[in-house]
Amino acid sequence: MLDLSTLNPPQREAVMTTEGPLLVLAGAGSGKTRVIAHRVAYLLVKGVEPASVLAVTFTNKAAGEMRERVAALAGPPGVDVFVSTFHSFGLWLLQQEHAAAGLPKRFAICDAGDQLALVKRCMREVSIDDRKFDAHRVLALVSRAKNAGRKRIAVREAGQGDDYDLVAAEVFPRYEKALRAMRAVDFDDLIARPVALLAGDAALRAKYQKRFRYLLVDEYQDTNVAQLDLLKQLAGERRNVCAVGDDDQAIYGWRGAEVKNILRFERHFPGAKEIRLEQNYRSTGNILACANAVIAKNASRKAKTLFTADGPGEPVRVVALPEEEDEARFVAEEIARQRGEGRSWRDFAVLFRLNALSRPFEEALREASMPYVMHGGPAFFDRSEVRDLLAYLKLCVQPEDDVSLSRIVNVPARGIGDATLERLHDWAIANRVDLLEALRRAPEVPDLPRGAAERIAAFVALLDRYRARFAERREDLAAIARGLVAEVDLYTHVRSSVQSLEAGARKVDALDGLLRSLESWAQRRARPSLATWLQRLALDSRDEEDPTGEGGITLMTLHAAKGLEFPVVFLVGVEEDYLPCAGIQGEARDLDEERRLAYVGITRARERLYLTRVATRTKRGKLLPRTPSRFLDDLPADAHAHVDPAAAAAPPEEVAAHTESVMAALRARLGGAR
Repeated sequence: MLDLSTLNPPQREAVMTTEGPLLVLAGAGSGKTRVIAHRVAYLLVKGVEPASVLAVTFTNKAAGEMRERVAALAGPPGVDVFVSTFHSFGLWLLQQEHAAAGLPKRFAICDAGDQLALVKRCMREVSIDDRKFDAHRVLALVSRAKNAGRKRIAVREAGQGDDYDLVAAEVFPRYEKALRAMRAVDFDDLIARPVALLAGDAALRAKYQKRFRYLLVDEYQDTNVAQLDLLKQLAGERRNVCAVGDDDQAIYGWRGAEVKNILRFERHFPGAKEIRLEQNYRSTGNILACANAVIAKNASRKAKTLFTADGPGEPVRVVALPEEEDEARFVAEEIARQRGEGRSWRDFAVLFRLNALSRPFEEALREASMPYVMHGGPAFFDRSEVRDLLAYLKLCVQPEDDVSLSRIVNVPARGIGDATLERLHDWAIANRVDLLEALRRAPEVPDLPRGAAERIAAFVALLDRYRARFAERREDLAAIARGLVAEVDLYTHVRSSVQSLEAGARKVDALDGLLRSLESWAQRRARPSLATWLQRLALDSRDEEDPTGEGGITLMTLHAAKGLEFPVVFLVGVEEDYLPCAGIQGEARDLDEERRLAYVGITRARERLYLTRVATRTKRGKLLPRTPSRFLDDLPADAHAHVDPAAAAAPPEEVAAHTESVMAALRARLGGAR
């Protein structure tokens, strides 16, 4: 029997309310994951078929944790519950109904890098210089339009927009046409196309409404228009939708998330019940008091007041310092002092609104020989050598993938340069064929350099040979991939692309890491296919890396910190134009969302919270005065204290002792190595 006695009354009510639309407003640290897992388990205990429950969230990590918790509570039936991300569910549905969606049985998924390359190609087709216009921003506008269900991008009247509207309006139809030609979809299509499919086919809609009788959505405040439409199509008239989220933590408006979805839940799902989870199990009372006061100033919100049964704890420390180097030094000295209290490196996090603020802290921690992990740098799947190998593998599954083909046609160099590729592209467009077909018919393409057709033929033969080997499935997938790497000599290529042996070794390790990933995945499948692995990889690579897996002080942005918690948090740069941030590229800033970001940062702290700012900061070589953030004025007087940095700093002997202990350990290690 499922034990609900460990849940507080609102949590228990949320678990046991199973019929009709339900909005669970789960404040920071209020145990929402426990509620979600118990609710799914409760449905199964009541006799609901596992296959009729669909639970969706936003990352594979969150979906995996949810799946494990449900299985632990419900036993074997919990394993059969459909728990996934929105995008994974969309992929599954498109695979089930690929013919109705106008897709081949095997279709490619363009990942973020492929999408960007495609946008740049479309920009070049209309003679737009991607050095003058940021392709990332153009792609963001295209993505936003797709997530909002629009088929075109409207150009605003003169004086109301900027040239990016014009560029995106030109690129959008070409981008969509290119995806169709490649028999591919992008991430936005994994939601938009299922929505269109269900909306346009009543019988299909009824089929999936009958299959999924209970819907549960985590992080509902992060949904966009397309994801809301998908839920509506699946819910039908039954409307058994349980949405769990917190409008106070809606911080992704810049990428299309609509906080209005949670604020207007009852409008979308009439008759909805609302339950608020306000008891916090993470932070001290003073930290919560500051968080409550900051967020209370937002007018458009569903009012919640977080509380804890664990007492007020220490006051939140507000620290003003002269310059950014002083701020960074203060943080390093405080960490050194608290290390003396027995805290581990992983207990500490330094959070900032913008990555640009990280440099002084990295320097101060390096100078003090303190280990740290900076999150938000280049991801594994953004590394050029990884993308090169993935491009080869994608072409072995989807030969129409012009983006991947353009990337590796001359990697390693095989005498098919930019001028040759440009002529091939032009000929392909003029003759309405894909790029690979143009390569096959290279002798028909005029003005190619001497010998180019022969080199192209050898390259096409290589692709054909490996595509056939992967399709036959007579050999181990990883073994075929290793053969491909060896035949094109990618190892030599990546080593020669950098000057140091160490950098070359890292690139080789990255290639080997990808091959090991394929091997490990294939060993766990009865009938593994390269196409399926590439689809899963495209989805999995979107997840944020797990920042809690390494043993160092965490440095990260507020956006990256959402969902995490640390015993000690330093929220730095609490100044006007940083938090709240100034408008980006001329756009008006969203003060409500900036206030929500501050709230997220404050509620990451469990025991101690520092809010730091400086009087002057260097920008473009000039020392400029800084203004304290307006959010500091909101803090309750009895919940925070202003700290004198000189009095709070670690005594010189503590810092010296820490440095000496580090050097002693280093000497011992070096001595042992001898």
